Amino acid sequence: MSKQDDLLAKLRETLDEQGIDSFHILEELVPIEEQMAYFRYFDQLRKENNPFVPDEEIAILFSPDIPAERKKRSLTLLASIPDVSAYRAIETYHSSPPEPELAHWSAMALVSSRIVLSSDLSGQQQVYISSGLGGLDKKLRFFSLFTTRDKQALTPLQKEIVEREFTFQLQQAEVVIEKFEIRSNYFTILMLLSLDKDVHANLTAAVQECNQYGNFLDPRFLFTNVKVLSEKEIVQLLEKK
Repeated sequence: MSKQDDLLAKLRETLDEQGIDSFHILEELVPIEEQMAYFRYFDQLRKENNPFVPDEEIAILFSPDIPAERKKRSLTLLASIPDVSAYRAIETYHSSPPEPELAHWSAMALVSSRIVLSSDLSGQQQVYISSGLGGLDKKLRFFSLFTTRDKQALTPLQKEIVEREFTFQLQQAEVVIEKFEIRSNYFTILMLLSLDKDVHANLTAAVQECNQYGNFLDPRFLFTNVKVLSEKEIVQLLEKK
């Protein structure tokens, strides 16, 4: 079992044990470091517990003369209260941030506000699941990289086999394929999967099935929800392999 599979298994176990069926996933791709920075700042403001007027913070948020750093504070403060007007203000700001550098921060504030508001309205514990690649609805986004043995180029027939077998196996696991890219000697898949699915088993099965036609794929593959590797990073990785 890979580290990612182990983490997913433990996450499923924790949710089941605590009877948690309501959780939130950030839908956008925000680096983990920035997510952690947001929550540290959020906790800092909560500990300070300084009073503020929501309407004043909303006005600051949409004022063109206010520095981005001050708006960062407004976004965080508004996200800390169970207030529909505050949520709508964050939502409006995030839809087209006047300060592009706050796009990730406003994304975090939006999901944070949603959690606070949902918790207040439902009276139920809300859980945030952090992922560098985000997700959609109740599915997490993962990136996977597969390579050929000895860096050999894929033939047109092998490319057809790869696309057919992986598409079939992932459909069996009810995985949503967002992007499937096949290059000379490797291919990548960006996918959305439910927490209750053991997708690693399906990916392994797809590799094994492909290898029935010539043993051309390396059985080892990358499976992560931290980041999408660029073409340059993949090439560098293959050079070290």
